Amino acid sequence: MLHADFRDAAGSFSLNVSLDLGAETGVLFGRSGSGKSLTLRVLAGLRTPVEGRITLGGRVLFSSSERIHIPPRDRKVGLLFQNLALFPHMTALENVAFALPQGKRERAKAGEWLARVKMAGFEDRLPEKLSGGQRQRIALARALAAEPDLLLLDEPFSALDGPLRRSLRRELRDIRREAGIPMVYVTHQIEDLCSLGDRVTVMKDGATRESFPVGRLWERGARGEAWNALGWGNLFRGGIVCREGGFRFEGDTVSLDLDGGGLFPGEGLVFVAPDRIRILYPDLPVDQDLGNNIFTAAVEEIVPLGSSVRLYLAADDGTVWQAEHSSGAYEALRLHPGSRVKFAVPPAAAEVWMGPGSGAPEFNQNRAENRPLRS
Repeated sequence: MLHADFRDAAGSFSLNVSLDLGAETGVLFGRSGSGKSLTLRVLAGLRTPVEGRITLGGRVLFSSSERIHIPPRDRKVGLLFQNLALFPHMTALENVAFALPQGKRERAKAGEWLARVKMAGFEDRLPEKLSGGQRQRIALARALAAEPDLLLLDEPFSALDGPLRRSLRRELRDIRREAGIPMVYVTHQIEDLCSLGDRVTVMKDGATRESFPVGRLWERGARGEAWNALGWGNLFRGGIVCREGGFRFEGDTVSLDLDGGGLFPGEGLVFVAPDRIRILYPDLPVDQDLGNNIFTAAVEEIVPLGSSVRLYLAADDGTVWQAEHSSGAYEALRLHPGSRVKFAVPPAAAEVWMGPGSGAPEFNQNRAENRPLRS
C-alpha cells in the first residue's frame, strides 16, 4: 500500500496531495500544470515537501514530524520520465543493468528483463539506433529491473502513435499485474486512463480533488458525474418537463428535447458525451430527428488528440460545450478558433438522471445495454 499525504510549494504554486493506493494502477489525471509531475518527484524522493507523511508497504519514506527523508536510491521506487533519460553511450543491456549491482548475474537479469519487454536481440544497440517504441521498452525494463515496490510513470507514451501506444499500454498493464505492486501513472489522456487505470485521482490547481475507481465511469447513475469530474463531457442540472407529448430538459441556460419514455417530471441531470455531438455541415439538410436541439456557437479552442479532435464551442447562450470528432471530419470542416458553427445534440444522446421527488423509479432498464440508460 502507498499512503501519501503532503503539502509543498514551488514559488507561488501550492501542492496539496492525498493518495491511497493498493497493488493497483492509480492514474493522476489533470491538465498540464495541475501538479501531477511535481507529485511524482515528491513520491520518488527527488523533492522534499514542506510537510506531510509518505509510507510504502509499511516503510516510512518521508515524515516531517519524525524528520525522516529516505533518499531516492533507497526508496525502491521505479521512475519512468517522459524523456526516458536513457544513457546515449550505453547499449540497451547496459542501460537496464545500470539499475542493478554490477556482475555477471545482474547482466543476465538485465537480459531477462529485455526479453520480458520484447527486446531480446537488441542487447547491443545504442539508443540512437532504436525506434521510439523500442526506447520506451528499454526505459521500462530499467525501471522494473530493480524490482521496485512502487512504479511511477510520467506520461511515458505521449510521443507514440496510436497502435504502438495501445500495445505498450497492454504490456505495461500485464507486467504491473505480474509484479503485484502499486503504479502511479500520470496522464491527461482519457484513453490512457480507461486502458490502464484501476483508480483515478483528479488533480486541479495543485490539489487532489476527487478519487474513485475507474469502474465508476461505466456505472449506471454515476457515469455523468464521474466523467464530469475529469473535465470531460457536458453536464447540466435542471428540470424535466412535459412538452407536447414528450419531455424536455430545462436548465439555467440549456434546453434540450429528450428521447422517449421512462422519464418523469422533476429535477434531473443531463450528460452529453462530446463524441455524441454533431457539427452540422452548412450545405447539408438538417435531420428532422434533431428537433429543437440545434445551437449556434463560436469555436473557442481546438485540441488535437491524435485520431480525434476536441472542440470547445462557446454557444450564443454563454454555455461552453465540448465536442469530439475524428480528425478527418474535422479537416473537412476547415474550422479554426473563431469559426462560427452550428451543432446539434440528438435527443438520444442526452443521458438523464432523475432527482429525488421526481416520481421516477430508482433505476430504469427500458433500453438496450449499448444505449444511454436512465435512472
